Amino acid sequence: MVARRREHGFTLVEMITVIVLLGIIAVVLTPFIANAMQAWHDGKARAELMARGSLALERLAREVRQAVPNSLETLDAGQGIQFLRSRAGGRYIERFDNYGAAFTRVNRRFRKNVTLASGLYTLGSGLSVSAGDILVIGNTSPAALKTFPGDGPAVVLTGISATTPATDGTAQGQILGFASHRFGIDSPGRHFVIADQTVEVGLTGNTLRWHTATGLTNYDANADWGASDPVLVDGVSAVSFSYAPGTPAATGVLRIDLQLATDTNNSIRLYHEVHVRNTP
Repeated sequence: MVARRREHGFTLVEMITVIVLLGIIAVVLTPFIANAMQAWHDGKARAELMARGSLALERLAREVRQAVPNSLETLDAGQGIQFLRSRAGGRYIERFDNYGAAFTRVNRRFRKNVTLASGLYTLGSGLSVSAGDILVIGNTSPAALKTFPGDGPAVVLTGISATTPATDGTAQGQILGFASHRFGIDSPGRHFVIADQTVEVGLTGNTLRWHTATGLTNYDANADWGASDPVLVDGVSAVSFSYAPGTPAATGVLRIDLQLATDTNNSIRLYHEVHVRNTP
């Protein structure tokens, strides 16, 4: 007698039941999965916004700290700033400095309110000049810089030469060359600055742009940045610059309130303060 082997499997009713149950579970779990995916997407978007915003603020702070003292001001109702950027500096020789037989030419020593026609003695070496470089001494405000090219705290450098023992009593200095100029104010620390660019940062549409011009070109009350200038950061929904200039004995404070957004659900707001040196 041959034994019968039992066949194993699912009935149609069992399969339909399983499919219905899986559908119910999917309907219940889908909102939780969708919310988790949206939260991950939003978190990633905000992290990217934070990284972009922080990088832009760090770069701006680094440049602002190189601003010529008392050259920073806000533009365009607080949506932009401008400043004169310094690339080098040092100490000049004042009329009554005692260096013995060194730096002997009196007309190359600094004297305020006296027209200097033969350049200016400085300590040390290594300074160079590029086309458009500006010499700044004793600047007290943006308004004072805007007297350029007349007498005031700024003059165009025409060259830099080395001192010689035969003529100047020392080889340990340099001579800053410029056309006849009268500086109205001296620096308490006998400091001078060589500036190379006017820098403007401002909002165009939803983009914060970086505008530069040689020397004091475009250093005025106008917002000169535009769509052709390099991007500092995009996705800007709002920006506000405010500046408290402080005093010659205390640093000024630049306050930056920056808001970035990818859409209505993903936005961040960054606030940063930059301390700016004011001592001429």
